Amino acid sequence: MTRRRTFGLLVSFLTIGACSGAREIRDSSSTVDVAITTETLTTAAIPTTTLPETVPSTSTVVSTTTTTSAPAQEPLPNTELFDAAIKLHTLDAGSRDVSAAVVFQGQVLHTFAASTVKSSRPVNVETNFRIASVSKILTAETVLKLVEQDLLQLDEPIVGLIADSFGLTVADERARNITIRQLLSHTSGISNFLKIFFDAGSYDQMGMLRGALSVQLDSEPGSTFKYGNVNYVLLGKAIELVTGLSYQDATKDLVLTPLGLDSFRLVGTYDFGPNDAMHAVSGNRTYMEQLGPAGAWVATAADVAKLLDSLDPQSPSVHVISSESMDLIKLPATPKGVTPLWDYGLGLRLFVSGEWGHSGSIENVHAIVVHRPDGLVVSVLVNGTKPKETDDLIGAINDAVLAARTGVAATTTIAP
Repeated sequence: MTRRRTFGLLVSFLTIGACSGAREIRDSSSTVDVAITTETLTTAAIPTTTLPETVPSTSTVVSTTTTTSAPAQEPLPNTELFDAAIKLHTLDAGSRDVSAAVVFQGQVLHTFAASTVKSSRPVNVETNFRIASVSKILTAETVLKLVEQDLLQLDEPIVGLIADSFGLTVADERARNITIRQLLSHTSGISNFLKIFFDAGSYDQMGMLRGALSVQLDSEPGSTFKYGNVNYVLLGKAIELVTGLSYQDATKDLVLTPLGLDSFRLVGTYDFGPNDAMHAVSGNRTYMEQLGPAGAWVATAADVAKLLDSLDPQSPSVHVISSESMDLIKLPATPKGVTPLWDYGLGLRLFVSGEWGHSGSIENVHAIVVHRPDGLVVSVLVNGTKPKETDDLIGAINDAVLAARTGVAATTTIAP
């Protein structure tokens, strides 16, 4: 297939997230023909941008919209073309299930879900998907809330306190002085330890932390960006330390319950609830147990989009942190730009094309949520391995929004 170049925006970026070293299970069967049902959508005006073998009828597709106030112009007038573009880049390329949601100004404008016949459990818009490193948004927002409550300090040493409180040995004395800000921005100097996380084995979270802190740092704290899940697992321990609650209970009390996000749930590697997408998992893995605050949440696409929207001070949605903290989380926090295409803030990826949000990938999972320059917040959660690179979902989102606004269907896939 040919790669489509979207209008002035990025189609493919360097994938980063809770990247799995485990074997991926490839899917290759055909996908469903989409049948869409939507209601008329009206909403407040936003700027128009120029961003750019049929299977049996047992396959499942669900698409919904909601109605808001009367507009001068609809932000997503042709939702069926939005859905078709998302399907083109995911299910038609070989993935099993997909769910997407669009939020604008605190309102869920549109949701979409679809499955192929190879799906182990057909999905709907209320299905929870694994969101991988998109989980880091929730952890970061919880930490910023505790900073505002003066229970954590961005620039005071924290890792030594965590180690002493949880009985961990620190081999490199420099690690004791790593700060909350450095953990949030992946500038701690701690290695990523992908083999411990994702190779076959039986590590638990504390075993992983013992291993991670028993070796020398890769670099001086604060000097270099190196993406690593250990940073966010340590942030989870900091949350537990100052709240006296489990990480999961603290995030619910401080962020999820105030925002009304009740689909979020921490899960284990082989933990699939009755409302969860059935992601294929290879044997003898413990990555979800280890990831925890860094990547072990499941949620609906709508709740993921609403979580990111809560970090936009211009949105009338509920906010749990101040506008100052919302601005701070979106400022580049690395010594220099991570790549020419994106930088990293305090728990958010910041793209030069104006989007901000986070991506994530683990075994047979692609997830992304972005706040676009036009104010739309779009989440796409995929059960499967297509598109190949998670960041290709940004191009899929751009294609979907462009198709919805122009009435011209997307016809070319963005990645093989």
